[in-house]
Amino acid sequence: MTDYLPAIIAVAVTAFAVVSKRLGKSAVTGTMVFTALGLVVGPEVFDLVDFGGLLGQPEFVRLVLTGTLIVVLFADASAINASRWSDDVVAARLLGIGLPLAMAFGWLAALVLLGDLEVWEAAVLAAMLAPTDAALGKAVVSNPRVPARIRQALNIESGLNDGIVLPFFIVFLETARAAEASLDLVDLVTELVADIGIALAIGVAVGALGARAVRWGRTSGFASPYWLQIALLSLAVAAYAIATPLGGSGFIAAWVAGLVFGRNNRAAHDTDGSLLEFSEIVGDLLTMISFFVYGVYLGPVLTEVTWQIVAYGVISLAVVRLVAVVIAVTGEHMRRSTVLYMGWFGPRGLATIILTIEIIDTSDLDHAVMIASTALFTVGLSVLAHGLTAWWGSNAYADAVEAHPDGDDLMETTPTSLDVRVPLRSRHPHLPDR
Repeated sequence: MTDYLPAIIAVAVTAFAVVSKRLGKSAVTGTMVFTALGLVVGPEVFDLVDFGGLLGQPEFVRLVLTGTLIVVLFADASAINASRWSDDVVAARLLGIGLPLAMAFGWLAALVLLGDLEVWEAAVLAAMLAPTDAALGKAVVSNPRVPARIRQALNIESGLNDGIVLPFFIVFLETARAAEASLDLVDLVTELVADIGIALAIGVAVGALGARAVRWGRTSGFASPYWLQIALLSLAVAAYAIATPLGGSGFIAAWVAGLVFGRNNRAAHDTDGSLLEFSEIVGDLLTMISFFVYGVYLGPVLTEVTWQIVAYGVISLAVVRLVAVVIAVTGEHMRRSTVLYMGWFGPRGLATIILTIEIIDTSDLDHAVMIASTALFTVGLSVLAHGLTAWWGSNAYADAVEAHPDGDDLMETTPTSLDVRVPLRSRHPHLPDR
């Protein structure tokens, strides 16, 4: 049956597409559908797909997962940075205060609950689970009834935090490897500086030069808009492909290239997002395929899960994130329901999956299996919990805001001049784009 894997995925994508708008008003999300499909056809249920077939080919899995993260990092960073997001104090607090605190609290929780992990291994796990993925609960950032200020803050956070976390992840991972192999500190620092520095340089260069080339193609009339959309996808791949052989992080390079391109794209008064649509559509398709692959991997994890892993997953989603958000927005005079809304809806998703399967499973860390199992279980719990509560939760929160006697004077509902673009993969199929 392994030979039918491409057919299974193709039929699933088509079936989901034809009912996607209808499912948009339900508790069923695309990530839930494709994760469940992978779980059902995987080795622990019907065993229609096993690791000895297509999924057993490391190059295939690596191509799908790497390609997905490259495209999503570039597209999300481009979309967010094409907006005036830097004027949003809530988003700045979530990224500048909440994100580091989430890593710190997750690190501490891992040391307490997962006692077998070394100090830097616990830090790796915390960094992997810090990024949020708005695509797992699209209504949260797309429901027009939710105050725009809150929607855009969560959207900005989701679009940028995975790229911000990547350098921390690399530092923690390389430090953990060095500690276990007793490597020299000077060699470690040299490697880290080269890894991150090269990625930054390549990302800036590709993003800036790419933006100039695209702008020239548009203004000169020489370029077809269709091919310019394809060119953006090529820029994302180029950043990764140039940085990696030189010793830099290709993922960081792709994210930085997206940031720089988005900034130049805005400066060129191209804020309608039309250039980004093809990259985002490809990213959305690859995301669903990645969640299918994830579902296949999730089956064996669930058969060996321990109470410690379950406890860490629950605490990571319900406590670590919430406490970090509470501290981050202290002083902004937000209602308790708003803080709870932002604290709960921080779903873990694509970045965690790809960092787990592609990097951790192939690393030589002593407790790589425990790290991977904990991360994959936590994402599965998030897919289910945040998917089930996104539509209901966004409307319940909107009801609470609208019912407040001074609703128009709340900080959450004050008018904002910002107009942050929601990436396609985070838009709700039944709701407006903004």
